[in-house]
Amino acid sequence: MPAAGRRWIRLNILLATYWPMPHVGGVNTYLQLLRKELERRGHRVDLLAHDSGMRRLHVQSGDPGRDGRSIVKSRLRDNVYGEINGYYDRELPHVDHWIRMREIERYTFELAAACFDLEAYDIIHTHDIVSTRALSRVKPARVPLIYTLQGLLASVHRLSGEATDTSGLRWSYIAAEEHYGTASADCVIATSRWLWDELRHSFGVPAAKLTAVVPYGMDAGAFLGRMNDAPESPVPPASGRLVILCPARLGVEKGHATLIAALGILKESRDDFMCWIVGDGPLRGELEAYCREQGVADRVVFTGNRSDVPALLKLADVMVMPSIEDNLPHAVMEAQIAGKAIVASNGGGIPEMIEHGRTGLLFEKANGADLARKLSLALGDAQLRRRLGEQAKAYGVRQWSVKRLGGRTLQVYEKAIAAQRHADPPPQPAQLADAAEARPGGRAGRMPADLFRFETCTVFFNREWSELAGKLPVGYTIPDPLFFKRLQTGGD
Repeated sequence: MPAAGRRWIRLNILLATYWPMPHVGGVNTYLQLLRKELERRGHRVDLLAHDSGMRRLHVQSGDPGRDGRSIVKSRLRDNVYGEINGYYDRELPHVDHWIRMREIERYTFELAAACFDLEAYDIIHTHDIVSTRALSRVKPARVPLIYTLQGLLASVHRLSGEATDTSGLRWSYIAAEEHYGTASADCVIATSRWLWDELRHSFGVPAAKLTAVVPYGMDAGAFLGRMNDAPESPVPPASGRLVILCPARLGVEKGHATLIAALGILKESRDDFMCWIVGDGPLRGELEAYCREQGVADRVVFTGNRSDVPALLKLADVMVMPSIEDNLPHAVMEAQIAGKAIVASNGGGIPEMIEHGRTGLLFEKANGADLARKLSLALGDAQLRRRLGEQAKAYGVRQWSVKRLGGRTLQVYEKAIAAQRHADPPPQPAQLADAAEARPGGRAGRMPADLFRFETCTVFFNREWSELAGKLPVGYTIPDPLFFKRLQTGGD
């Protein structure tokens, strides 16, 4: 492998995510951009993801022989569901339905992924903890696994109320997902220093796994071109007022309730604004009701999901990002490239993106009164808005360079490939069989008595299971031994 900065050999790269592709959101934007840049540099890149309905796992590829291949999940999941539920009923009856469903979904994902030709790749690069742990269990041993961490799923579960008791089994499982999912990779890329610190101090990921901090990138030219396009659907009403734009999915971590509370305070002193909330999600009805309660229903428009955010951003006077916790929101990057004044919380990695008073205004997260003050300051001073926007754009064009993203990512690939070449060879099937025979009560092809194994070539009968028989690594088991131990001990 050439040293950094020299000409690369052509790599076969698999980008993988559990989430559907394409979809509206930062992961989609990042993956499409990274894929395009890697291809521009001469590498072959496939993308493995769910379809929009989460019913199939499919490959998007520039190779006609690979593009469009898919696996229907139900043909695997139906069998996994029965086996897992029956096993937990017998052995782990204290494990609740929510955990069981997460286990079943991950095993289905990894079995489906194993049906694809993973041997064809030089690098597998995952972008969430589910796909990372899954692919670590079914990939060829010789292929390095890179994980780009784009957020903390554990924090989302905590903020949403799915796991509020941090001493309970559910939180223990969520923390195990974050820890084992990350530690399963050969190299971990954190997209912000905040994420790096959280992994080390909150989830105990070994420092040796954390390879680099590589922030996101943006195609600034393409985005600025889209700003000049006509809106794809009618523009929300503004009635000649200043426009506050909040482009963020309606999840609790995005802090829309803080924004609405701030707008209620702001309305007491000024009546010259409208707020467009662009995005959708499970909280929409609740947030619309909160707008009525705060007396700002006539000042807030919920647009739902829209694909013409750049055109709406051009019409906005201020962009607001009220997140309680966030990594590096793409919406902030876009507002910077657009040269807009930004008011954002100090949650998560956002302070790494904005210098208060120079490239934007920061407010204390979850503090509606502070947000109202910062919005009032920005709305009331056109010269301040212009200065913040100009300085944000100068910073954003430099910081979010897509060439910088591609180059730094390839450096991590190089490091992982070099480390793999110097690693000890993986155990051979005969060695694994001998190890199984040596266990008390063990025999080749079986696991310890407290685990069971799907014998895919004899238990299940359909095309997918037949394909799997020769593709799963020797010693592959369900349940995942690491998670089984965590659940068996009740989180201790």
